[in-house]
Amino acid sequence: MNNAPKASDVNVWFPQVHQDRYAQYIVGQSGLTRRQAICFVRLWGYAYLQQREAPAPVTTLSSYVGTFDCSHSQAADLFYSDRSRGSERSAGMMIDQLVAKHLVRRAPFDGGPTRLSLQIPDSFLPKETNSHSAQLYVDAFDVRNDASLVAAFLEESYSWVSQRSEMTSFKITKVLRQWAAQYPSGLRVLRKASDDEPVGFATFFPTHPNSEEKFHQPPSVSLHLSTLDNDDPIRVALPGNEECYAVFVRSWQIHSQYWNYSTACQFLQDSQATLAQMQEVYPNLCDIYTITIHPRLEALALALGFKAMKADPSSSLRWYYTPLARFLKLDVDEALAEFDFNLA
Repeated sequence: MNNAPKASDVNVWFPQVHQDRYAQYIVGQSGLTRRQAICFVRLWGYAYLQQREAPAPVTTLSSYVGTFDCSHSQAADLFYSDRSRGSERSAGMMIDQLVAKHLVRRAPFDGGPTRLSLQIPDSFLPKETNSHSAQLYVDAFDVRNDASLVAAFLEESYSWVSQRSEMTSFKITKVLRQWAAQYPSGLRVLRKASDDEPVGFATFFPTHPNSEEKFHQPPSVSLHLSTLDNDDPIRVALPGNEECYAVFVRSWQIHSQYWNYSTACQFLQDSQATLAQMQEVYPNLCDIYTITIHPRLEALALALGFKAMKADPSSSLRWYYTPLARFLKLDVDEALAEFDFNLA
């Protein structure tokens, strides 16, 4: 084809928003991690554009694409367009992974350019009627609109550690409002694109030095969402406090209906970005502590490298800890590649 598009042109002719839609749809299928899904979609877009008579923006891809040339250098341009450019060796290893999953076929080397063909399952084609409703995005917590909606799905998780009552949802709503007033930058939500309703919630508190000792006491002393009516046991550090060393993940929940690999990766990557911004305000921040309320979150914490710390003698709760630097460097996609999201 004349004027064949370059690898760097894919983001122009096949815009990022449509790449993301396909990647979100296929992640988890054929065992694809989110990073592998992104790379495969870009390779698919590149192959599709090469067979067209003339480049033109596209929003949908065909499952049939012919054999095409793609060197490791071109693959690196494709795969790493959204980050610091990865090496040609890394791109070659990614192609090896896609070959191992029987999604890419590589022609035997004959001294010429690398020739690839794709094997695209029918299940990789998004069903347009459902694609928009499944889209999620991460946003700041809006206390006026989100508090009661978030409390409604948090109530179920917190029933694992305290008996539900007619007032549980109200108590949670009240505490969420308190947290939003104390440190709004640390509250994040995952929303449905279709109606902006929150389906995930996370709270990150930079801990005042006087409250840090709580992480060495029984966890139930610091549980403050639906079980305690007294003053908050954890104080927030003022911005710039150089003696603030710890961040407390007070809540990290995803509605059970949206509990899957793609959604967890999306929300965790936002958590990394949130904590990186927090570290700019609290320069000595170095520790992360959390209490895992639900059994599936305990399994998730362990998969992410958190270590079980002090247990509670009067309950099944315990502290979990990880160094902040280690969490910020974590490749979430790879860490959760084998995680079982079917856990109850």
